[in-house]
Amino acid sequence: MAPSASLIVLSAVAALVGIAVYLPMQRTKTLLEGPALVENFGMEKCQRVSGPSFCDDVRIQRNLNLGFLACDPSLPYRNFAASVFDESKMKENGALWVYDMTKPGSPAEKLTIKNFDGPFHPSGITFAPVSADGTPARVVIMVVNHVPLEIPRVEVLYYYPARKSLVYKKTISSEYFIAANKIAATESEMVHPNDDTPSFFLTNDHGYNITDWKRDYEEKYNLPASSMVYYNARADKAQEVGWRFQMPQALVSADDSESVWISQAKAGTLDLYKSHMLSEEHQQEEVISADTRRRLKITWPGMMNEDTLNTKSVNVGVDYDPIAKSLVALSHAKYNNYLQVAKEKLADKDAKPSVQSGFVVSKAVMYPVRVGETRPKPQKDMVFDPEERPRRYRLQYFVEPRISHDGSEFGSPSAVAVLGGKDGAADRVLVSSHYESGFLDCSF
Repeated sequence: MAPSASLIVLSAVAALVGIAVYLPMQRTKTLLEGPALVENFGMEKCQRVSGPSFCDDVRIQRNLNLGFLACDPSLPYRNFAASVFDESKMKENGALWVYDMTKPGSPAEKLTIKNFDGPFHPSGITFAPVSADGTPARVVIMVVNHVPLEIPRVEVLYYYPARKSLVYKKTISSEYFIAANKIAATESEMVHPNDDTPSFFLTNDHGYNITDWKRDYEEKYNLPASSMVYYNARADKAQEVGWRFQMPQALVSADDSESVWISQAKAGTLDLYKSHMLSEEHQQEEVISADTRRRLKITWPGMMNEDTLNTKSVNVGVDYDPIAKSLVALSHAKYNNYLQVAKEKLADKDAKPSVQSGFVVSKAVMYPVRVGETRPKPQKDMVFDPEERPRRYRLQYFVEPRISHDGSEFGSPSAVAVLGGKDGAADRVLVSSHYESGFLDCSF
């Protein structure tokens, strides 16, 4: 008997659904496994700097040529991005470390926080914007703090360069900081005038807290459930402004006051998001300001994707120097190896891992592309101007590896920070690691 038309249709639909599920899962599986062979090149451009271990983030305060690292001896017990955690073992506090980039190779120095008594397990770091032509006497630093068995919070700290002193100012908390990991200050006018705290964006590496059973399914099936949060400093209020991210691991400000670059680890992309006014009804709100206690109309960002760079790698770091226009990315060479290292470190943080977790540092380079195409314009035809002929050409980023290593000397990458080269000088990057001792200072 010939199959009925309805059975044929049902079979076709089932096949399409199966393909729609299988292909993304297979793509993610290939992404996490990484290449069969990891190339080694560019390490001669790096020097290893001593000092901290178990570092989750690194940022550069470009006015002062200082690198700041967020490091924590308890990180092997609370690597939430790798879904490895045993918060009962989180006994020793972490710290911020400072590295003088004018003295390459000199050891980083550990900073103590004055007037702060609480648990300190730092992740993401960001700085309040300062004028480009001045040397700040005080740097306002915001740090994501993972307090055991609580929703993460943000600590506001002052750093005084002349005294190398770090002073606690206040704590910012919100129900939306579910699984907060990285943070990026904005140049918005919404700055708290009493303590100079800027408004900022923050990402949750997962959509659910570690105590939520839904997190297991999110991790098992690589679900895009993470979110982005915006904190308005004058309103002292946070709100979710971005959804359905796939484990974002890095967040930095872009060119505009409310635009950011995000690295989505399990999506294999670097994404540029920019704020737009989409609906005054849904984006504007009247609040009581935290500083003057008067009515204040604020506008929540309307974040829209402006560009996506498909790197086909598990990105854990991204940084952008707006002056030099340098965009760099850091990725795992073999992410599954990194997960194995994380599990072994959870059992014994001092043990030598059984596998190697390598890394790749890449730079995004602008090339002219014909509209409608995705490959760079041939180099032999160099006479063109996208602004004069926008219908034919546009400029597009292409990510090119600059340093790659299999992990035999340095691996388990966590973050990257760039100091863009000016007037033809080489870019300089700092690379931190979750499980290595020290960090890398590289030029390319």
